[in-house]
Amino acid sequence: MLDVGANVNPKAEQLFQYGLMGEIYARLMFNKPKPTIGLMNVGSEEGKGNELVKQTQSLFNNSPLRANYLGNIEGRDIHQGVADVIVTDGFVGNVVLKVCEGLFDFMIKMVAQELNETLVSEKDLAKKAIHTLISRYDYSAFGGAPLLGIDGICIISHGSSGERAISNALALAAKLARAGINSQIVQELDQIPSLLGAGSSGA
Repeated sequence: MLDVGANVNPKAEQLFQYGLMGEIYARLMFNKPKPTIGLMNVGSEEGKGNELVKQTQSLFNNSPLRANYLGNIEGRDIHQGVADVIVTDGFVGNVVLKVCEGLFDFMIKMVAQELNETLVSEKDLAKKAIHTLISRYDYSAFGGAPLLGIDGICIISHGSSGERAISNALALAAKLARAGINSQIVQELDQIPSLLGAGSSGA
């Protein structure tokens, strides 16, 4: 998902750039040959949303990314895997991110409480399963998220990151450097100057 808080008031051209950067990231880092792109909106129908979203729709529909572009997606589509890349402004993206964090924490606590009060002989197995689930989605397993579009490599980590998270963040930074993601972003942005105005200004 781009953006999750870096720019809360972007222009349509910048949202388009987010889609391009996310598409490149998914190709290089997740080995997806043709990543799909969805634009976060209040409805999936064409014509929905504010002026910023409508302008961004037009950019995608008239760009080389139109074959990858799925159109509008809604919040409920995020965890369904509807799109590989989700484009939104930093205000909405940050709210979505923190709602997801809070919901996961709430659900885990409710499930753990229910199992603890219900199970007897299988209580230890239930605790082990919950611990495995938490570990799988723990932020420290990923280290952080890359801040794309800058001249360099920056990984944004959680404020309470420990040794494991920092180690994984450094590993991610090294992987990004080896993949040459910045040069790829600049190169592909420069190929569509008519849509982006300033060419590679976003990378």
